[in-house]
Amino acid sequence: EWLYPAASFGSAKEGGGVEFNFGATQFVHEPPKGFLALDPAYINLPPVSPFPRLFAFMDCCHALLSSGPLPPFCRETAEVGTDKSLREGPQVVELVVLDGRPRVDGLEVSATNFSSVRGNAKVKRGRWYYEVLLRSDAMVQIGWCSDAFVPDAARNKGVGDDEGSWAFDGCRLLLRWNKTHKPWGKKPWKEADVVGCLLNLDDYEMQFSVNGKLLKDNDGDPIAFRDFQEYASGGLYPAASFDQENTCLFNFGASELLFKPHSYESIGIPSPLYQSIEKYYLNNPAGPPASGDDASPSATASSSKGGPSARATFEQDCAIVQYAARLCEQQHKNVYNVTIAGNAKLATELNLAHLTPDDIAWRFAQLRQFNQVFRMMHGFINLANLGTGPQVGPLVEMLQRIKPLLFPSVVLDVLRANLQLSNRSADHVKITINRRKAIRHKLDPSKDSTAKHSLFGQIHSLLGAKPPAFFRTSKRLWSVVFAGEGADDVGGPYRESLAGLCAELMSGATPLFLPSPNQRHNVGAQRDKWTLNPAANKPLHFSMLTFLGRLMGGCVRGGEPLPLYITSDVWKSIVGDTVTVADLEHVDKTLMQSMNIFASLDKQGVTEEVFADCLDANFTTILSDGTEVELIPNGRDVPVTFHNRHAYVDLVLKARLHESAAQLDALAKGFHSVIPHHVLSVLTWQQLEVLVCGKPDFDLDDLRATVRYEGISPSDIRVQYLWQVLAEFTPQEKALFVRFISGRERLPVRLKVMPLHTKDDPDTYLPGASTCFFWISLPQYSSVAVMRQKLLYAIHNCVDIDADYRVRDFDDDAPPTVGVSEGNDDDEFEDYSHLL
Repeated sequence: EWLYPAASFGSAKEGGGVEFNFGATQFVHEPPKGFLALDPAYINLPPVSPFPRLFAFMDCCHALLSSGPLPPFCRETAEVGTDKSLREGPQVVELVVLDGRPRVDGLEVSATNFSSVRGNAKVKRGRWYYEVLLRSDAMVQIGWCSDAFVPDAARNKGVGDDEGSWAFDGCRLLLRWNKTHKPWGKKPWKEADVVGCLLNLDDYEMQFSVNGKLLKDNDGDPIAFRDFQEYASGGLYPAASFDQENTCLFNFGASELLFKPHSYESIGIPSPLYQSIEKYYLNNPAGPPASGDDASPSATASSSKGGPSARATFEQDCAIVQYAARLCEQQHKNVYNVTIAGNAKLATELNLAHLTPDDIAWRFAQLRQFNQVFRMMHGFINLANLGTGPQVGPLVEMLQRIKPLLFPSVVLDVLRANLQLSNRSADHVKITINRRKAIRHKLDPSKDSTAKHSLFGQIHSLLGAKPPAFFRTSKRLWSVVFAGEGADDVGGPYRESLAGLCAELMSGATPLFLPSPNQRHNVGAQRDKWTLNPAANKPLHFSMLTFLGRLMGGCVRGGEPLPLYITSDVWKSIVGDTVTVADLEHVDKTLMQSMNIFASLDKQGVTEEVFADCLDANFTTILSDGTEVELIPNGRDVPVTFHNRHAYVDLVLKARLHESAAQLDALAKGFHSVIPHHVLSVLTWQQLEVLVCGKPDFDLDDLRATVRYEGISPSDIRVQYLWQVLAEFTPQEKALFVRFISGRERLPVRLKVMPLHTKDDPDTYLPGASTCFFWISLPQYSSVAVMRQKLLYAIHNCVDIDADYRVRDFDDDAPPTVGVSEGNDDDEFEDYSHLL
């Protein structure tokens, strides 16, 4: 049986009707993965056709790996229009988060709390238009804002709530500006409606439409706002604010606008890069050059400027990507609006001092274009083939080689898109655990080799048998009750339970990890790291490691950093990179030094006779846990000689590199059951470590940038004391401070500072904190010295959470418990692009 597309219609009002699109032109939204358009012509429509993208990606990769110039389509193109008095910003408009914690996937915004966003292009003159598709019956304020707009998510202040922004709220049928509201429109908008935003800066008028029909007041006037030039002299951005649980898709012109008026221009345009690629390959009468051939553009193209930097090495390109990522982090910007030149100190640190600022900026622009090519292409790459050995095709192999040249924000977009496709809803469980038992266990772990009374052991006993699907969620994995403590879990106790179990794993309270030899001997790199214990080889240990891997994957999905200090070989194994002797040196530098000396004895003048007289060794080695193992059968009976010493060195390095292979396999197996290996394969191991753990240290400016003050002024002496004390803290003390106010040891944390009113001498009080809401309350201390003393005591000693309610008597010997919570936990995925 053949099926045909079909539809039935009732009577239509005059001017009504529908329009069908079977694929002869672009869809408003790309078809779901795995589905084809009915009209086969769709495959050749830009930006759908994969073939120009494929050629462009392969040619760019060949050029980058061979240190050649990139193809000409990777040159930065001019902005829309040459007159900056009309418009400023990139051609392809992207969204910038102004406030709140929305999830931004391309041009789709989903709000988990009150949030505000705007486009990264502004207009100064002319007539401009953009559209918003409502994904829900959206409580959204859509419109425009100036540089003076200052949102405040804590007070639900968004677009249209100050004199620097104008909005239409179609759910409440209100125009909003500077705290004034005016009824507008007759019928509330609904899911799937398309809202049009019209801005006439020649006459200073704003209008709004729904599904192409202009909205009007009761007198038939379609002008929503007029004569606002006093507040818009510097230009206006497209902007919107969202209540929680609302989703919208913006269209600035990258795809066809459905209802654009003839006299208006779209703020953005379809990707100029794709247009250049299409022109280069499809308009070439000889056909696209063969990828990798001498005639390919990567071999023949020459840059229009940049001189020697046109042939930057692969290592230089990697350094420029790191340079740009660090600047994005410092400036709190993305790669499209970051100021790239002028940081000589950072350039020197990354071995880029020999390049001029113009050279770096020019090469960065080309690398940014390459990342755009990857964005276009990655949806056509079968990532499931990554890491599958000889079956890997040339496209996947090329991706593995060039992934250090992908900007962290690009990698995170790919990761997030894949995770969202596999997120699941699971029962939200509530667990009861006893932290006092855990503290007693930590004081003497030798009394319980199973670590069943540790926090990790208690949680493992409750949730270790949960299937991988339980961890595939963007929400909190559990809520927690601490036995004997008065804490309501709205986020803080959950984060505290995670921080507590991580502290145990990194302390010897469980049998899974050991201090690395570098840590024990205080030599080499990674002296703060812990390595997997090769003696953790019992079924319970493997079950714990698999559970830990699943927990790590679940916390990545949920945006909760875990303060784990693990050696690089673990992260490399999870992401699929090869573990080398360089990683072993980061774990045990003393061993590597001795093996290097041992292998080069002849160059130091040591003869066979001297070797025999001075060295009495056999084919055994000592593992990280102190266990002696034979390197070959009966190795204790086989002496090491001058002639077989190289074989001995190779066997020692192999044994030490793979001493915890079974433990690594169990941990990685758990992680990959929650986040598939192929999804992780676009990450470097360093990016994976930051994604799982967050940043081990943070710049105080990062915390200052997000701080809120309630009932206290930023100029208050208590606030000044606080910043002075924090500036003097060590990285460990800063981590404890973040844990004190949030229950986690890593950023992101959006601190709120409040006053603590006291009846008696303020110097006798400790500061207060809420780990659920990230606030700290400060007494009126008499000096910075008192502030430092009290704060240090609090972060080191105030562990119990007991300010939420009064605790009744409890049974200290009661076992941990788990139950299904009827409440709905709305904590969603947090954006960590600024951490990578």
